[in-house]
Amino acid sequence: MAQNAIAFANNDVITIAWSYDRRPDGCMGFALYRIDHNQKETPLPSHAVFPGDTIRPGQTTRDYPVQKFYWKDVYARLESERTGNRKYRYRVVPLEGRPKGLQPMTSVPDMTTNEVTISPQLPGGIAAYFNRGLLSTQRVARALGANLNPKSLNTLIADPTNGLRASLSSDMVEALIGFLDRTQAGGKIYAALYELNDQELVAKLEGLGHDLEIVLANSVVTSTTTDKKTKKKKTTKSDGNDDARLRLAKSCGPHGKWDRIMPSNHIAHNKFLVYVDAAKRPIAVLLGSTNWTPNGLCAQTNNTLVIQDADVAGRYLDYWKQLAADTEAANGVPKDLQRKAFRGWNSKGKSFPMSGGATLESWFSPNTPGPRGKPKQEKQPNDMAAVVKAIDGAKSAILFLVFYPGSPSVANWTAKASRKDKQLFVRGCVTNKSASEGFYYALKGMTPPPKKQGQKRAIRQDPRVFGAEALDGKHIPKGWQRELLKAGFAIIHDKILVIDPFSDNCVVVTGSHNLGHKASYDNDENLVIVRGDKELATAYTVHVLDVWDHFAWRYLVKREGKQAADQSLETKPEEWLGRYFDAQGKIKSAQLAFWMGAKV
Repeated sequence: MAQNAIAFANNDVITIAWSYDRRPDGCMGFALYRIDHNQKETPLPSHAVFPGDTIRPGQTTRDYPVQKFYWKDVYARLESERTGNRKYRYRVVPLEGRPKGLQPMTSVPDMTTNEVTISPQLPGGIAAYFNRGLLSTQRVARALGANLNPKSLNTLIADPTNGLRASLSSDMVEALIGFLDRTQAGGKIYAALYELNDQELVAKLEGLGHDLEIVLANSVVTSTTTDKKTKKKKTTKSDGNDDARLRLAKSCGPHGKWDRIMPSNHIAHNKFLVYVDAAKRPIAVLLGSTNWTPNGLCAQTNNTLVIQDADVAGRYLDYWKQLAADTEAANGVPKDLQRKAFRGWNSKGKSFPMSGGATLESWFSPNTPGPRGKPKQEKQPNDMAAVVKAIDGAKSAILFLVFYPGSPSVANWTAKASRKDKQLFVRGCVTNKSASEGFYYALKGMTPPPKKQGQKRAIRQDPRVFGAEALDGKHIPKGWQRELLKAGFAIIHDKILVIDPFSDNCVVVTGSHNLGHKASYDNDENLVIVRGDKELATAYTVHVLDVWDHFAWRYLVKREGKQAADQSLETKPEEWLGRYFDAQGKIKSAQLAFWMGAKV
């Protein structure tokens, strides 16, 4: 493989990968420098040290190098917000010598990457936003200190002026508010939302007045209290959208709000907006996985797409009208929602041409004749058949992030594709381990053993697809702190599938849909399948592997304990180079080979 260094970016993080046409024997690691628009070079931070040293604030890769061939710059966004510069390149400098006396190598050259822009804006009228909702970080642990608990975090991220909220939400709040602000030029917003209790966002929706029409779901919140005298626990359920519902009923007027109160085991799970201009023409649509809550913005991973396309926006507006009509026809009776006419309209997808030869296929749920019955007898929903077809067509890579998709789902279908083609590069991370376990057993052509009441069984996972973990156990690396894993039920809340991202036939699947049969049968959902947009696929790939890399080491620490928790740098080059190159000098790291397969 030729010598090369490549940078990849989205709105939140920049990934750098590099390699040589031979193994760089004698290399102790790499110093990485961010180069801004004024050609100023800044060494990237480091958080590992050689044995015997102590991790200190402010240390960089110049003294404590990266002993890998790919790295993430998670500070570039903060730098861009401070300086206004969003364009960067990176210089990769191989080092040799001994610890505390490292020098640039004379036999191996340094390399400089292509220039990338850290921005949500992509060619073709699409903007892709990703938050930084990872709580299992040292930064969050330091920010919370002795108050390392969900309650303390939730208090902070609910405050619109709080710095931690701004950091964790990345550009997400600005994306949502910016879309609502389009009405300042005239027109209206049509919204369909599942969870709505973020006070900043509720106030912004209130401010739209009659320029907002909204289908608002019920969001069930379960709370448990203990009677002080009897010590008995009592569980109560409430609607987390009640406050927003009352406020919007006043601001929207009598014909601006539809309460879509779903029956048990069904959820109105959409999170989309359509902007219609003053001439009543649909102009743009906002969609994705992000719920309008502090947790959705800050405490779980999420993504949002803004698509500036009249035809796609019109398609979503048509669906919104179907939602409103179905809600009105039910007349407040939950079991009368999701009628056959509504399901029938949803059962057909629609494709649209996009910029640069890309296409977008749109699907809505529920799209089956009726709700889910016995899973063994069910027919594959039309939208999931399209997803399975895309997975079966993968040639090089399948990447995904999911929350709780049920079974069968993207995890099972990816495993089957991997069984058929063992060369596929597969990476996936989930919140609920039933999905990662589903991947493990489908990979082996088996079904998970039945659960026995009162007994715990070991959860089987493959290192390529696993459940999110934090440093919250007994094995915590020296110089690191205990971490918070979650502040609610979700950790990863994305619903993302990326296939062959560096190919002309790349695929990105995203929306509110959890990428399993359950959602297609029982929930209100939306889903897009974008084909042939390499810039979009790259942005989503950076996000997926950012999240996967973050949790991969924590997964290993949980699985292997003390040995995996040791983050000391190696003192001999051959001790770390062997993880990336074989004896003949060929790349043996699947992830390095994947990144270097991109052509920039």
